Amino acid sequence: MTHRLLIMATAATTLALLPTATLLAQVPGQMTSNAQQPAPPRSVIQKLRAFLGVNPPVAVGGSRSGGGQSICLLSPWPSPERTGDAVPVTVVVSRPVLLAAGQLNEIRLEKGGRILWQERASSTQPIEGSIPWPIKPLQPGEQLTLKLRPRGASGGDFATYVLRAADAQVLEANERQAKALGNDPKVWNGFVEQLKPQQAGLAAGLLSSPQAPVSLRQNLQCSER
Repeated sequence: MTHRLLIMATAATTLALLPTATLLAQVPGQMTSNAQQPAPPRSVIQKLRAFLGVNPPVAVGGSRSGGGQSICLLSPWPSPERTGDAVPVTVVVSRPVLLAAGQLNEIRLEKGGRILWQERASSTQPIEGSIPWPIKPLQPGEQLTLKLRPRGASGGDFATYVLRAADAQVLEANERQAKALGNDPKVWNGFVEQLKPQQAGLAAGLLSSPQAPVSLRQNLQCSER
């Protein structure tokens, strides 16, 4: 069965909660629903992309050179500040959806060099699309390593992202906000429309929550500038 993968997050500023809406049930290990949803208005897509900024692909092995294979993490959203081989990602919800652009051969979550969770593609079926958070929820300040191996890359060639959970206050506030938004795409579109530029981190973080509409995540993309 084809898997779908999503990734994105950054620090957030909390907003007043919107009225509570129906929650989207997510069972760990199950794929995010691919049911058809109406495309977000063009104004929402443009605002979202302007808020999120650049997200350059990362070459496997940690190099960011132009040659060779590369991968791009979309959820949780990576930081634009990249100084080393591992790309930092601030996660502001406890169960972020994982999503990468393109097909994968392998995805891993590690802690202290130990593999906590791993998924490998078959010879005929790649890993692609959104994947619900597959292990226990992140704890405040917890740090994990996410490794992505693109389709066709050799066994040891990964792009590496370091996921760091925000503090307890931020996690709790964003969990409440995501639950209040529910899973109605129209409510999420309205939420994005009324965000201010200084709340770009909030938009990025909440889009990695299980409640965020698939239609919004599908409009995220890699970008050099």
